[in-house]
Amino acid sequence: MKLYVFPIAPNPTKVRLYLAEKAALGGRIPLEQVTVDLLARQQRSPEHLARNPFGTLPVLELDSGVHLIESLVIIDHLEA
Repeated sequence: MKLYVFPIAPNPTKVRLYLAEKAALGGRIPLEQVTVDLLARQQRSPEHLARNPFGTLPVLELDSGVHLIESLVIIDHLEA
């Protein structure tokens, strides 16, 4: 799985904090974090818009190729 984030954006931070809390409790979730540079407007690139047509972050790309695009949905999925 890949998690597309920007370090200081609020919604990706929710997911990153969730992951940090899980790790602190010994529950590491293996996923690659990929930075999408909002300052360089990478969220408007064709590659990112293919993942999320709204151009927002975070985006969780599952191994199946499915993309989850809302922070709370991503957290719910990772918790399950």
